[in-house]
Amino acid sequence: MADPTLLICVGANEAGTSWVYLYLHDHETYYVRSIKEYRYFSIIKTEKLMCQMKVVNRLLMQYAVWRIEAEAADDIICILSLSCRIDDTKALIMALSAEYSADFEYPQAGRNDAMVLLYATPAYVLIDPVEIARVLALPIRVKLQYLMRDPLGGLWSHVRMVAKRRMQAGQDLLVTCRDIMRRVLNNQKDVHIMIRGDYKSNISSLASVFDHWQFLIGFSENLQDGPKSDAMCACRGIKATSAPEIKPAHVGLAAPFPEGQRRDTLAFLRAQYDFIADNFAELPKNLLQNSELTA
Repeated sequence: MADPTLLICVGANEAGTSWVYLYLHDHETYYVRSIKEYRYFSIIKTEKLMCQMKVVNRLLMQYAVWRIEAEAADDIICILSLSCRIDDTKALIMALSAEYSADFEYPQAGRNDAMVLLYATPAYVLIDPVEIARVLALPIRVKLQYLMRDPLGGLWSHVRMVAKRRMQAGQDLLVTCRDIMRRVLNNQKDVHIMIRGDYKSNISSLASVFDHWQFLIGFSENLQDGPKSDAMCACRGIKATSAPEIKPAHVGLAAPFPEGQRRDTLAFLRAQYDFIADNFAELPKNLLQNSELTA
């Protein structure tokens, strides 16, 4: 069997890595494990390993609970899916428990003829140089797909996600979002929200490590645009398929962007829009419109 290519798909704030994972999950060219973010390639420090082991063990228990519920409902498809995830999670625990090396067995265990291993995670956009060097040292061809999104929409979507996780009973989602956004704009707490959406810094950092043939950049707004989606697939060297009806994550959270805060946020994001306009010729419509508003 020929050696596969590892495609790591990373993204900015809510830029669509989950959509890509679901779209390519059953693609004939790709091999995808049933766990989306298993962080197999970046855990090289003991504290990260211990933290991830706790996360994976909690995930395993949650899958077991869901499978019991699926069995009670006699949902065969759900039972099979969860059984696969449980098996994958147990195998991941075994892999993480082993002495860490350049072992490449877990990501491709069970692969047949698929020529691309897909690993989709937004977290890798912040991967540090030591971790990048470890990935590039793997005995496999590596490519990185970076997904961008309109900075305004991405930031607000990320804020909504954080707010929903933090909310206590009785709290209002929109009020919580406004408070978090205010702290972001004032460079107070929650500055981590902007770090993943800092295109200029992140793209420059990744471009300094990955060769041009390894580093692919696309806009999440084009994922469900037929011709542009086909073009993105062509860049990856794969055959495009009909995109399934996959709902983008966090888009449906009921917290409309307050108009006053929208203007302040656009001004805050001007450097990001300038960087995008200076480096990319064809921009999605909503991104172009917001870019013009910052001028």
